[in-house]
Amino acid sequence: MSSPKPKRTKSPWVIPLGQTLRVALGGLVFAFTGLLLSLSPASGQLYDALDAYPPRWHLDHSDCDARVVTHKHLGDGGVDGRGCELITMTASHGTQIVLAYPIEPVLPIDGLTANVSVMSALNGARIGLRVRYPYLRVDSSRQSASVIVYGTAYKDAGKYAAIGIGMIEKSLEEKVIALRAEHGSDSDLRDPYVDAVVINAYTGAGSSSLRIDELRVDGLVSVSDVSGATLRSASDHRGDDLVQAGRIGEGSQLGSSGWQHDTTQTIAFPLGRITRILQHNGEPLSWVRSLGFDAVLLSKPPDAAILGEAIRSRIAIYAPPPSSPDPSLQSLLQPVAGWCIGMNVALDSTKINDAEMTSRRLRAMPMVWQRPILAAPLESYRQYVPMLDAMIHDLPIRSRGVADSEEISQLLSVRQRVGDRIELATGVMSMPPERALRQAEAIADSIGAPRPTGFRWHSMWIQAMRSLQAAPSAIVFRSTRSLLSGAEIENQRSMALSYVNRMIAMIEPWASGATPSPPLSIRGAPYRCSRLVKGKAEVLILTSSTARGSEVLAGDGNSLELVLSPSDANKTMWRMTHFSAERLTPETTAEGARVEIVSPDAVEVIVVSSDPSLGSQLSQAANRFSRQAALDRWQLAGDLVRRTRDHWQTTKAARVTNRPPPMDLLRVATQSLHDAEPLYRAGETEASLRMARRADAWAMRSEWQLSETLMPDWPRPTSCPTIDCGATEVQAIWYPLMRDRGWSSNYLTTGSLDSADLIDQNRWTFGKRLEGRANSEVVFAHRGSYSGPGALVTRATSIADDPLPGGYEGTVLQVRSPGVRIPAQTAVRIDALVRTIGFGRPQQGILVYDNIGGQEMGVLVRGRSTWTPVRLYRQTTAETEVSVMFELMGDGEAMIDEVEIRIWQPSEAIRPPMPIRPIEGSQTGMQISSEPELTHKH
Repeated sequence: MSSPKPKRTKSPWVIPLGQTLRVALGGLVFAFTGLLLSLSPASGQLYDALDAYPPRWHLDHSDCDARVVTHKHLGDGGVDGRGCELITMTASHGTQIVLAYPIEPVLPIDGLTANVSVMSALNGARIGLRVRYPYLRVDSSRQSASVIVYGTAYKDAGKYAAIGIGMIEKSLEEKVIALRAEHGSDSDLRDPYVDAVVINAYTGAGSSSLRIDELRVDGLVSVSDVSGATLRSASDHRGDDLVQAGRIGEGSQLGSSGWQHDTTQTIAFPLGRITRILQHNGEPLSWVRSLGFDAVLLSKPPDAAILGEAIRSRIAIYAPPPSSPDPSLQSLLQPVAGWCIGMNVALDSTKINDAEMTSRRLRAMPMVWQRPILAAPLESYRQYVPMLDAMIHDLPIRSRGVADSEEISQLLSVRQRVGDRIELATGVMSMPPERALRQAEAIADSIGAPRPTGFRWHSMWIQAMRSLQAAPSAIVFRSTRSLLSGAEIENQRSMALSYVNRMIAMIEPWASGATPSPPLSIRGAPYRCSRLVKGKAEVLILTSSTARGSEVLAGDGNSLELVLSPSDANKTMWRMTHFSAERLTPETTAEGARVEIVSPDAVEVIVVSSDPSLGSQLSQAANRFSRQAALDRWQLAGDLVRRTRDHWQTTKAARVTNRPPPMDLLRVATQSLHDAEPLYRAGETEASLRMARRADAWAMRSEWQLSETLMPDWPRPTSCPTIDCGATEVQAIWYPLMRDRGWSSNYLTTGSLDSADLIDQNRWTFGKRLEGRANSEVVFAHRGSYSGPGALVTRATSIADDPLPGGYEGTVLQVRSPGVRIPAQTAVRIDALVRTIGFGRPQQGILVYDNIGGQEMGVLVRGRSTWTPVRLYRQTTAETEVSVMFELMGDGEAMIDEVEIRIWQPSEAIRPPMPIRPIEGSQTGMQISSEPELTHKH
């Protein structure tokens, strides 16, 4: 029997006091003897058995057009009969196929060694270490210069053999001489570090396979442990001593402005890519990359730990800038792709001067610290653009119910206003609004129900794909919670993000940098068509328009028909929805041609081209991501089917309705998932994806029906946290609050709005903004009220040449009610009657919200010429004053009347929701009994 593999560990190794640490820098050897008196840097060992997903090696570069055909793990193909990585490649004539395994930045010293076991049918693979020079940039990219020092080569074809490398300082000196000869004697070669173990896998033209197993790296001395402390300790002795030691390049200057370095990089996002960025909440960066992300957005300036992790994980970093440069971090700045200003504030018109001062400070920083500047302004784009290199535009909150046409119209409007002067990224929420989620959790805790477990990921998927119509350079997935919290909802978010990222990556070569064009005509199922043109390829992105807040339906049982012009009918079409290049054959009609898609998915991707050979490229792009995408979709569909079935059972047990559950839909969905599993295991990813998305569609329809059952208030505009978050299991227990019985009298004594005297500093108040651009007023109207002698009328009119925009940018007026003191752990219901005139542009209207849920949980009302009731449900977590706000967004008029704030005070005849008690013997405590004593009686 083979001995068990050791785990990855770090063994302590202390440099003896007075020992000289030699580092090859420009062929010079310098000593840390005096500085090490105050240091105890440790070296360690890295061991990776390479027998578990995900693969750690990746194709870094080649000079022979190398392409990875397959990259996977063999369960029993390793050196000891256990797992290993298998990479199969094709190549033309050349000399290099460099595979890289990133490691933390470590010093390039003789004590650093690496060994790995490989097996191939051909000899020639060589191991090496990649040494990077952080201050020397060889082109306009963000990548700094690097060299590879090679060790031994593989010579035992057909069987496993270990290849290794060590004693690299002498070889590195020769590389340094070559670098200076190529880039000039004044090249800045300070602070080199090793950031990867590499294998040159080139063995000749054609196809080749390489098995990699048992990687071990010893003598790791972290750059952040040594160089950072060294720089701090040496701050009083830099000057000429460091120049003589080679720490400062001959062309560098040390002056009042800091280190001077020649770089003029202003590209925030790589060209030819759609950079996928996750708002970071402490997740391991290697795991973030396995989900398909290219970068993370930090909430605070980066430190040495996360910079080293980013280098090792090949993840770019966007982060708030430091208050001042920290010399100990200079050599680790490689992954920083941009500085984000205004991360924790709302960048409106009042923050322009502050942002400009920050931008000037960043432009004046030492060149090695300079990076492109990003921000997410809410308005005044023309004033912010000159100080930025890239801008993030956040799409509206999905639960607010903004129409897809309005969403895209405003996005394109922003794109038109900023033009090509800066890069544009779109922001998409990857979770329910934080306040809504907290409210749903507070409700669940108050009634003893399980916390929300589901996430309506389809609406996020649709919004992300729809945003591609503006050809963004990046998509920022907003997140306020860690994906690794262990909660079921976070697991679903992780799988959903993985699936969405892989779909974007699949079409990235043809969508990045494309030009938006007029869409094709659509018949049948209500879908929106986005059309992107790049070269000979056209990408059609079809997204479902059947939505209700954050809920969507896929096709809703109807077929989708694309109407083609005669010129389009002669082109070749491929459907990429199932991560395969499925050929579509148009049907000739009297008008031209048509293509019918039966049972369309929530998002359909079709590529059209006059070049039939494009199909092979599309197939290769899809195959790269198909297996993981199929697994993600199958698991997501399975979770939704199970969750929907459980929610219907909870609703039935709670005696909410006599409506029978749609068991036929759920039964067919369950069977489809059962049939998809063997297809996936057999490698039939296209077929398994088809089955999974059909099950998904049936489960969405079942969940849609359940929401209708649990919301008797509809179709009135309503904000209910549990429904907004998709927590129907909580809503089923909270359902008694949806009825009128059990609520107190109106606590807002001035809510009738029947007197002009109510508009007072101590009563109803209002505030204005954009006074130089719009006229606004709040008046008391004696006629046209819903009830009583009067109502409030609010108006906003643009005085500029162009009309007011929508959203926060067009917010002109806010009306606020007096506060009502509400006890902790109390359910609150807010009602109001409103009517609107005007508001014809996207995201315009009157936003009704309260100080508990905030604007993100507000209800947007427009196009209501008759009195319309608006209702908000809330839960207090502490004793607080509750106020109701009304904000006018855009040009228009709104009337407000009969505002009420009530609390849940049921009588004995109306029992409040009862906690769900676990059944004895239940391991999870989440089973639901239909016995009368476990349900509430109405």
